[in-house]
Amino acid sequence: MAEGKWRALRQRIARDGLPATLRKAIGDHVFRHSASVVMELRREDARLGPVRADGSIRFVILRDDDEVPPLCPFLAHRRRDFIDSLAIGKLGFFVLRHEIAVGCAWVALSDHHDSRMRERYRVAPGEAYLYSWLLDPVERPRGTALMFARWVMQVLLGMAVERMFCVIDRDNRASYRIHQHFRYRESGLLVRHFHLLHLRWTLMSRYKGTLGLRDPARGRRAA
Repeated sequence: MAEGKWRALRQRIARDGLPATLRKAIGDHVFRHSASVVMELRREDARLGPVRADGSIRFVILRDDDEVPPLCPFLAHRRRDFIDSLAIGKLGFFVLRHEIAVGCAWVALSDHHDSRMRERYRVAPGEAYLYSWLLDPVERPRGTALMFARWVMQVLLGMAVERMFCVIDRDNRASYRIHQHFRYRESGLLVRHFHLLHLRWTLMSRYKGTLGLRDPARGRRAA
């Protein structure tokens, strides 16, 4: 186990460089702060289009005690989390390539409470809260993200969901742009996550207008 961790660390240093690896280690284990916005999509605004997948791709929805499919290395360490999420009534949406799960998204159709992050979201009838979008980096240049997101949203609209919402980190340009593509809009709720050693907490506040992406050079809205 320890040897595997050291191997992964050496690979990360080779890929990202030592400074970036140290910054991530500090963020993971000492302190980090993120600012996110809640983005929402209403049925009447949705722009989805057809889902075009080749024969190697399959989509599945998991409920209750459904068995979690084989997971790619990027997702494998989260298997226990997935099983626990199903056990408390969440829906798991998975995209499989050659019968191996390479991405997932989780959906709450009732009030969502994350005790670890100390955050709670009210989910009214006809609403869906989408969270934990995960995709193997190998899949990103293949267009799998847009295809998978399109399928998830189509399924939810077919389940009579009128409004779906999610929390998007203002530093996550790809995720923000994908949701914009489907006509998500900021809802006016800012979510700040803080991590200090083993403590985590969340602060929420209202704002008017659109914050957009954060400019990493200035700490302000990106152009």
